[in-house]
Amino acid sequence: MRVFFGVLSTHVKRGILSLEFLICTGLCFFLMTFFISSLYPEHYDDSLGLFYFLQRAENSGSIYMIMMIAAFPAAMLFYDDWMSGNLKFIIPRIGCKKYTFAVTFAAAITASAVMILSLTFFSIYVLAKCPAIPNLESTALRAFTLGFPNSGLLCSGNAFLCYFLYFLTKGAMAAFFAVVAVFQSMIVTNKPLTVISPVLVYILYFSFNLFYVLPALINPFALFRNGYKLYLVFGGTQEGSLYSPIAGIYPMFFSIVFTVIVSLIEIKLLRSKMNKSI
Repeated sequence: MRVFFGVLSTHVKRGILSLEFLICTGLCFFLMTFFISSLYPEHYDDSLGLFYFLQRAENSGSIYMIMMIAAFPAAMLFYDDWMSGNLKFIIPRIGCKKYTFAVTFAAAITASAVMILSLTFFSIYVLAKCPAIPNLESTALRAFTLGFPNSGLLCSGNAFLCYFLYFLTKGAMAAFFAVVAVFQSMIVTNKPLTVISPVLVYILYFSFNLFYVLPALINPFALFRNGYKLYLVFGGTQEGSLYSPIAGIYPMFFSIVFTVIVSLIEIKLLRSKMNKSI
């Protein structure tokens, strides 16, 4: 177990302490601020809150690029190991099972860190211009924030927890797509394909309208982009508190389980890939 955590720690450090990590975090922050500043320059006032600009950044045309950029430092972890030949030394020491779990979880952690950090910097930028909670009376505030995940926390004055859960959800989204990219890189170890795979999967998902087919509990759209729908799935109602602890942490839980399942599949893929390379 010590060896496993050692490899996990090494790959997380490789992702987080890399130049690519810093560049990608900066690019995600830039895209968020660029779209908001260019499209909504006149809307900074105390009748709007941070949630408004977080939603605008997410729903702008930058969401595809943000996902791809956030996943990039993580998606390359396996690719770099394979192309450099380091796997020939790592696998005999810890085995395919521990390696796949280590590299896949490291990818999830790295991508999540990019997304959470860029959202944090963006929030600081916005909070310098407008409040965390809109300056509205309670009824208007409830109606105005209805579509935002866990908006009931804003209505009760608990903005920190509301935004913390939002950041976790977006971190889980980045982790999900980074794991998809690592999985793809084990099937076809090609750098351009690995880079664009998060966006490719996202586009195919919407092109085939899979969000109408999949149940909400395994539906990436409901989990990562529509917290209100998830709130309703866990028994919430529009007349209720608009906050559910289970709905708040479920996206992160889903990403962890998804990472475990993908890692188990990757064990067989990596063993087959290693055997073919010998």
